[in-house]
Amino acid sequence: MAKKEKEKPVLNLDGKEYVIEDMTDSQKELAAEVALYQNHVSDVQNKLNTNAFMRQQLIECEKVFVEKHQKGVMELKKALEPEVVEAEVS
Repeated sequence: MAKKEKEKPVLNLDGKEYVIEDMTDSQKELAAEVALYQNHVSDVQNKLNTNAFMRQQLIECEKVFVEKHQKGVMELKKALEPEVVEAEVS
């Protein structure tokens, strides 16, 4: 029985494959740096998407609290104003 040869890890860059084992140390370092930058880009994009969603939620919550605040201010003003008592006319 023939042993199945394991495929060597490759780097796919713009549709072209490079066998990592055949790369120089300098090329491997650059490839690792590029991979790290890709991780940063993906992470930042995820955070931007999450923050956009949270922003929508916060905007809607703000509307509710602004409305409640305005209503509370009106009620407080009404409570602080002296009641106007009409004089009885005889």
